[in-house]
Amino acid sequence: MPQPNPDRLAFDDVVIDFAGRRLLRAGQAQALEPKAFAVLALLAGSPGRVFTRDEILDTVWGHRHVTQNVLNRIMSLLRQVLGEDAQRPRLLHTVYGIGYRFDMPLVEVGTTHADPVAVRRSRQAWTFVWTALLVLTAGVLIWVMRDPLRARPDRAAASPPSLAVLPFVDLSQARDQAYLADGLAEEIRNQLAQSPALRVVGRTSSAAFKGRDVDLRAIGRALDVAYLLEGSVRREGTQLRVTAQLVRAEDGSHLWSKTYERELRDVFALQDALSRDVALALRVKLDVARFNREQGGTTQVDAYERFLRWRSIVMRERFDVEHDRQRLQLAREMVALDPQCVLCRDALASSLTAMAQELDGPQAEPLRAEAMQVRRDIARLAPHSWVARRDRANALWREGRRVEAIALAKQVASAGPPTKERTWDYAYMLYAMGHLEETIALVEQVRAIEPRALFLSRDLQYDYTAARRYRDADAEYRRGLQLEGSQREPDYVAFMRQLAGHGQGSSRELHALHQRLMRHEGLDTPFLRDLGQVLDDRPAMLGLVRRALADDAYTGGHQLAYTRTSVADALGDAELAVAALRLELNTQPGFRDGTMTQYPYVALWNAPYSGMRARPEFKALLIQAGVADYWRRTGRWGDGCGPVGANDFQCR
Repeated sequence: MPQPNPDRLAFDDVVIDFAGRRLLRAGQAQALEPKAFAVLALLAGSPGRVFTRDEILDTVWGHRHVTQNVLNRIMSLLRQVLGEDAQRPRLLHTVYGIGYRFDMPLVEVGTTHADPVAVRRSRQAWTFVWTALLVLTAGVLIWVMRDPLRARPDRAAASPPSLAVLPFVDLSQARDQAYLADGLAEEIRNQLAQSPALRVVGRTSSAAFKGRDVDLRAIGRALDVAYLLEGSVRREGTQLRVTAQLVRAEDGSHLWSKTYERELRDVFALQDALSRDVALALRVKLDVARFNREQGGTTQVDAYERFLRWRSIVMRERFDVEHDRQRLQLAREMVALDPQCVLCRDALASSLTAMAQELDGPQAEPLRAEAMQVRRDIARLAPHSWVARRDRANALWREGRRVEAIALAKQVASAGPPTKERTWDYAYMLYAMGHLEETIALVEQVRAIEPRALFLSRDLQYDYTAARRYRDADAEYRRGLQLEGSQREPDYVAFMRQLAGHGQGSSRELHALHQRLMRHEGLDTPFLRDLGQVLDDRPAMLGLVRRALADDAYTGGHQLAYTRTSVADALGDAELAVAALRLELNTQPGFRDGTMTQYPYVALWNAPYSGMRARPEFKALLIQAGVADYWRRTGRWGDGCGPVGANDFQCR
């Protein structure tokens, strides 16, 4: 017999190629991001072993600061590419409350590799064990319920929030929806089990009370939990009504309830959607959601639902007038519902600022004044919140105190989950100071939480390009093409990469990318349009850049000044590129007096192709912008930059 190959694992039509870091099904390579394959390799490399969530996060991500949602998404992706049914998995198993296990598929009875008698006896043995466990658990629970001395309600109050999901009741007239009621309770339990800050009692313990008329307070004492979720399912024709209610076990009082009415079509998709809705509401009510009180969030479910709608608009970058109005209305409503919600006030302030920018003129002034007042309210009501400290870091930056600003922004980003809200201002500060690889690492963490956000993919393409990681930029561009949203900036970065000769395509692809650019609103300027006519003539393109430097209208206005810098840089003319960069920065408020916000600083590093960073004129810009002073004071030089002697420095 041939020796097993340690570099490959093959079964059915699946091949896990550890050495080649590939997953194949039916001979076809499956698209997997690197972290997803790393998780698969870890689990499949030790079949049958249970890996805790922390073990997986430590091994694959190198730390535990990545949230559980990242791992949940990775597991869903792996199940999809492996063709797994999450309801009846063969390979990837969730060990609830612990982690995950990879099992080699069982050989079916009747094949030449299995002994039918042995298989049958094995199944009978496991059936006996599980039955015995159920009986034993039920007996223990009944014994505990009958002995009041063993009831310890004080433990639930002293521990993290604890909850039991009781079996849902089938109230349908035909009593034929028990499978759905059981499945719904199980899915809710599974969803809640992903919250590390919540202790969820297992299915076996809760199932002991199915069909029994027991006082909820007694159940709470028996299961040693502070909260109980009970519910019912009723089907009438094609309509399904599900009711869920959260009860405080100590006194049986109702804390939250909601009734869902849905069309019964795909029952499993419906079950999944309802379980996620209920689990989300419970996390908010029990203050264990990602945006909990400690993180500045809310325990008001209605306020949280509005916050999620508001955030969805932001994450999809719907920044037109109509969506800005929607955001402002949602923000006002969520603050009215929960005035203590710091994130809600933060959303209101940013929405007011966005609407002011849309309106401009006299109508904008009251909105800007209100936004400033909301910021002052946050600083007064929650001075130690991460939102207030992030605002303080931005204020320090505008005062030119960049060392203090970055130190405070780093504390904010490091003290909680790497969400867009926590990290984005800090990421721009890092980028402004030329810490490109640090920025990439931070943005990659945020992307792991929000993998479908196109703006994260777009920013990573800029970041990879600035760090001269052109292959990574191209790979991220290809991935980002599948995401929802405007491809304007990704197409722009890809076009410049191709123009500089660092793309993966040919001259034909360069022309195709230019045609894509011309279809994007705002980029069909005379300068870029004329550029498309001479893409194979470098001197002619440089002539267009010089014309654009002398004529802002030809460029498309100050807001598109960066296009002159990009083209000159991509064509390798460092002298022309740095001249264009100075003109570009001079249009930014605060550049001349050192009060410019961190965001326009990206222009310094978005031109990597021409060698412009090594020129004396670029060095002068770094000095004027305060970047060089920050480097000298901290000793933390930007990527590719370093001191030369006692009083000079150089970048490459």
